[in-house]
Amino acid sequence: MMRLRHEQLLSDLPQQQLLGQHRECCALRGNRCGKNHATVNYVFSFSPYKFYMYHMIVINEMKRRG
Repeated sequence: MMRLRHEQLLSDLPQQQLLGQHRECCALRGNRCGKNHATVNYVFSFSPYKFYMYHMIVINEMKRRG
């Protein structure tokens, strides 16, 4: 399982870990098919818009790297 890194650390992540952040965001946006996990459940206590914005930061970093 991947954990979500602070947005300020995203530019320092190796390519594969950045891709892992994107995959984790996709899984969480899909609500993990109803499965709960203590490591990432905190995401659902915040506004869905904030999580969307975090995912966009990840995507923009991926685009910046080509």
